[in-house]
Amino acid sequence: MSKIRRSGEQSLAAAEPQQRGVAAVESAAAILDVLHKAQVPLGVTSIAKASGFAPARVHHYLVSLLKTGLVHKEEDPVRYGLGPFAIRLGLTAVDRLEIQHFSAPFLHELSTETGEASFFSIWSPAGPVIVRWEQGLRPLTVFARLGTVMPLLRSATGQVYCAWGPGVAVAEAVERALLQLPPSERAAERAACKVRTEEARRMACGTTRGSMLAEVSAVAAPVFDRDGHLAGVMTVLGLLQGFDASPKGKMAKAVRRVSRQLSEKLGYSDGDE
Repeated sequence: MSKIRRSGEQSLAAAEPQQRGVAAVESAAAILDVLHKAQVPLGVTSIAKASGFAPARVHHYLVSLLKTGLVHKEEDPVRYGLGPFAIRLGLTAVDRLEIQHFSAPFLHELSTETGEASFFSIWSPAGPVIVRWEQGLRPLTVFARLGTVMPLLRSATGQVYCAWGPGVAVAEAVERALLQLPPSERAAERAACKVRTEEARRMACGTTRGSMLAEVSAVAAPVFDRDGHLAGVMTVLGLLQGFDASPKGKMAKAVRRVSRQLSEKLGYSDGDE
């Protein structure tokens, strides 16, 4: 019986012509997958170890991936991460994910109630990325495009990711952001970031008043998935004048409530019934 089965399988394989792929594309995809899973920039040696390719081969592919924008390069030390084109491709895929569509009616509710603009962001290798925007009734001098990466150090959104985001990835991103500051300012900003993070955890929201953009305040709150992991962040923002950015104010209460409703939609329960 086994001989007959093998014979049949061989005949079937022979009858179906094998489709030839492009090995280079498959290798490039493997390298991109390594960078995606790492969530932080990696050196050539680390990429080679994770992909199973020789370092020289990895470097060869990275040259082309850099040219296409699928990968970006950081200096001192040299490390590689997913580039802007890869992020745009990811956002196209995100558009098909349930969470982005789930967020739409909740953002609409938040902006209708507060009269302010709001947006929903998710974590990406580049940091928090806006994937949904809702325009409010009140005039706003800024408009964030989909795909905009929010800063971790200067935004209410960033405070929430520092408080509940993927630990290692967020810590690495914070250190990269600190490197953009003058050396004399890094220690103080690191300490200030720790204080803001602890305050965000305590108040269940992040707040800013003109620290990211002049004349603009914002309040952000976490959205959790059914496993209790941070699924994204909901943020409401508006002009300083007339915008209550206090952690105990009406904006904070609204964004916390709506974020909790979205979390429950995703299956999250903190046990407080």
